[in-house]
Amino acid sequence: MCALRLECFTNTTPADSEPISLFDAFASEKDMAFSKGVKSGANAASKAYEAEKIRSLAPILEAINDMNFSLIESRHSALNSFQPLLKALLDTTLPAAASAGFSAEIVARVMGILEKLPDEVVIVQVPGDCVSAVTQMLSVSSQKCEVVVGDELGPLQARVSWKSGFESIDVGAVIAALDSAVQEFFETEHFQKAGDLHA
Repeated sequence: MCALRLECFTNTTPADSEPISLFDAFASEKDMAFSKGVKSGANAASKAYEAEKIRSLAPILEAINDMNFSLIESRHSALNSFQPLLKALLDTTLPAAASAGFSAEIVARVMGILEKLPDEVVIVQVPGDCVSAVTQMLSVSSQKCEVVVGDELGPLQARVSWKSGFESIDVGAVIAALDSAVQEFFETEHFQKAGDLHA
């Protein structure tokens, strides 16, 4: 005789676990959907803010660029207008002023040397047309100075020598260097390109 087996329909859920109700499941889904919505909304708001910022700043940046361009253009226009004046100064006014003060520059150099070396005999070589003026200006000095013609010297050149050294004076070279620097400045590629904008 076989034994009867009865199926057990009792709850097999472990005693320590609690069943999940439909309400709890719905609440969980609602929280997840809310969280996703918040993140999606935040991302959309961030993108919209960036787009609006770019749209708002675009005309401001354009105005700043236009202002900067106008400033550079005005600066180069002003510099171009100074070029003839500088050229005139370098070609006429500056050489005339240098020639007028040439003798005084020589005397200043000689007196500076004699202050440091009072016992030295200083020989000053100058162009022939400067001998008289330099001699007269140095005559007030108690130290011995000899002014002679320097045949190899050009205009606005002089040589001051003493036993232990010498100095060369070349005002003409200084004026030529200034002229070259000004010419190079106005002929640089950058300046020409910027100047062409105004033209």
